[in-house]
Amino acid sequence: MGRVLLLAAVAAALVWTTQASSRPACTPGVRTAGGVTYRTFCGPARATLHIGGKTLVFTGGSCQRATFTINIGTITLPPGKPKYRYFGMTIFGNRDGVYQDQAVSWQLPDGEHNSLFHATVVLKNGRSQGTFSGSTLADHVKGSGSFHC
Repeated sequence: MGRVLLLAAVAAALVWTTQASSRPACTPGVRTAGGVTYRTFCGPARATLHIGGKTLVFTGGSCQRATFTINIGTITLPPGKPKYRYFGMTIFGNRDGVYQDQAVSWQLPDGEHNSLFHATVVLKNGRSQGTFSGSTLADHVKGSGSFHC
């Protein structure tokens, strides 16, 4: 019986180690390559954006709650062309509630980048999650989604 439990524990540890090591490592921070600057954010934050008939999922980011900020992925700073997935927003508020006239931005590796302007953002659960909706400025495409820290 003891040997069976030991084998089960070893097997479970091997499965956990294999799963943990198969995840790509995330190194937060700023780096420059080819004259373009990138900033990577890491952590459990995630968001889903529904825009123009597409659903975009962003994972691996961080949140700050003093002034609520969520950053997910790697942002390509101007004037570089987006090379990675990124999602972000900053809400100047320190409580749960509804915030009008906000901006929700994203970038995709194919160079696409856009924002929902005049968006409504709802912060809830101690500013650890929420929803948003708005439309793009230039072509007025409606978008909505959710996020969790």
